[in-house]
Amino acid sequence: MTRWIRFGSVLLLVLASAPTGAAGDGDTAAVEKAVLKAHHEMKVAAEALDANSFFSFILDEARGPVIQDGRLFPSRAEAFEVVERGFEGVASVERVYESEDVTVISDEAALLTGNGTSTVTLGDGRRLSGPFAVSLVFVQRDGAWKVLHGHYSTPNPR
Repeated sequence: MTRWIRFGSVLLLVLASAPTGAAGDGDTAAVEKAVLKAHHEMKVAAEALDANSFFSFILDEARGPVIQDGRLFPSRAEAFEVVERGFEGVASVERVYESEDVTVISDEAALLTGNGTSTVTLGDGRRLSGPFAVSLVFVQRDGAWKVLHGHYSTPNPR
C-alpha cells in the first residue's frame, strides 16, 4: 500500500508540474489551421507589396522581432523601414512554399517552419529567384495570431 501512495504522490507531482495551456488533441488541429491562415495572409500582404498589412501580423512590443540573413532588427519599426524600402522598385513578389510545418506549443503559441522559392520581378522587368527558409513563432493575442519572432534566410552561395 505504501508503494501505491508513493506512486500516487509522484504521479500528482508530475501532473502538477506539467505545463498548463498545452494544446489537447482537438485544439492542436485548430491552432495549426489558424496559424497557417495567418501565415497565408502574411504571404498575400507581402506579394501585394503591402508592408503595413504584412507588419500588422507582427507584435508591436516584440524585441528583436525579425532576423533576416544574419541581421537582427532590434525593433519592429526598424524592420518595417527596411522591408518598406525593399519594396521600392519591385513590381511583384511571388513566394512558393515547398513545405510549411506547424508545431503547436500550446493553445496560444506555435512554431511555423517552411522553405520554398521567392521570385522578385523588378520594375525594369528583371526577375530574381532563389530559395529561402523561414521560422516564425506565433502567439495568440486578443484573439489574433501574431508573430513574436521571425527568422528569414537564404542559403549561402556554394
